[in-house]
Amino acid sequence: MIKLNKLIEIFSTFFKAPLLGILLISFTVSLLNMPILVTLWRHSFDDGTYSHAYLIPIISLYLFYILQKAGKLNFREKLSFPATVIFICSCLALFITSNAQISLGYWCSLLAVLVTSINMLYKLNRYIVFPSIFLIFIMPVWGMLTNILQEISVSVVTYFMSFTGVPTYVEGNFVTIPAGVFEIADGCSGLRYMIVSLAISTLFRFLYIKNAKKAFVFFALAIFGALLTNWIRITALILIGDYTNMESSLMEDHNTFGWYLFVPFMFILFWWGNKCADIDLTAPDSDSLPESTEHINTSQVESYTNKRALAVLLVLLALSSTTVSTMLILAPDDSNLTSDDAFEIKPQIHFYAFVTRKLTSKDSGIVELTYFFNGKELDGKPSYYENDLIPNGWQSINEDVDQNQKTHIVFKAGKAAVIVASYEINQQQFGSLRAFKIARLTMAAKNINQTKLHWKFIPCQQRQCKAELQNLEGNIIN
Repeated sequence: MIKLNKLIEIFSTFFKAPLLGILLISFTVSLLNMPILVTLWRHSFDDGTYSHAYLIPIISLYLFYILQKAGKLNFREKLSFPATVIFICSCLALFITSNAQISLGYWCSLLAVLVTSINMLYKLNRYIVFPSIFLIFIMPVWGMLTNILQEISVSVVTYFMSFTGVPTYVEGNFVTIPAGVFEIADGCSGLRYMIVSLAISTLFRFLYIKNAKKAFVFFALAIFGALLTNWIRITALILIGDYTNMESSLMEDHNTFGWYLFVPFMFILFWWGNKCADIDLTAPDSDSLPESTEHINTSQVESYTNKRALAVLLVLLALSSTTVSTMLILAPDDSNLTSDDAFEIKPQIHFYAFVTRKLTSKDSGIVELTYFFNGKELDGKPSYYENDLIPNGWQSINEDVDQNQKTHIVFKAGKAAVIVASYEINQQQFGSLRAFKIARLTMAAKNINQTKLHWKFIPCQQRQCKAELQNLEGNIIN
């Protein structure tokens, strides 16, 4: 208890100004959740779709700086019961979703913990929430829109090409013209432009537009304009490819070409935004901001720091910390095999703790592997999106899922085989990924997050694998 009081005193000394408190909260939440930040780096900062991510934290802090100057960032004088309840729920959600290794869940929960942490110590107003929620543009949660936007892009580009006179044949995501074939891939969905446009438009709206109707029109223009820019980009690239017989340098590097189109659109968007502007949060003396910073006393602000709220904040952040929980996980024994490189036939699995092989007759050709995941790496789970049960070079021609196992018939160069796989948690095996994820969520509240992937490769005597499937019937991988 004495150590906790000293820690609270140390933290309190940093709260001499509201912005310093924001910096300290952000640093503490980040430090206590480093495993989640690692996944954010892997799937956001290190991904071209989220190349804007480096600027978002800087912009967020700048917005808090503006609010401090405008007198909108003030400490609570006493512990708020509603703010505490919301903060507890956010921490609980973070604890459960991180233990269950639900990526979308712990990303959103981490953002909720940050927002509610700030709400714990600062008086809530309509301005204070936005700068921290603005960090949503870092979170790699937007990928769910990729397929929808990709389908729309294919349809619109097909429509545009009908006016060009260039013979065009479209099948799936492939556009064929006499000069060659174009693939409207994930990167051509327009998601990158839409995220950037949304980020800039929401920022502009927060700073300069108060009227809800004007804001709606501004957002609609931002989204539609970003997507239209992408559609024009794809159509133009197809026409350039046709004109140059696919020899233009743009056929290899077409991302820069898209930004040449997107930047002029942003100038148009800002021009329209200036027409809609009715406030200016960047001007502290504006009539729209009655509270001025010239009346703020630093010592007064410091005295408002509520030590009880700070104590609750620190304790709950520590209890829900993913950094602490992963540090408590024991490292694999040195005798365990931490790589499956020695195996010729194997699934494509990432971020596992170690792997074991069950000894079988060499003549049978059967390969039986078990991958262990200890929860230390949040991406280390059987359901990781890049995991593939099918060995490299093989093709699945049939799939069957029952309660306890999943069965594939695979084919390669005239050879056939059966692959049997199951997902295990708490000694329960599942064939369905959906059922396995539900079980993970159920076990997360009990702090059980160690999982296994059982995988078995059985060569077949015939292409249909009838004999092998009959032998497997009713059996579960041991």
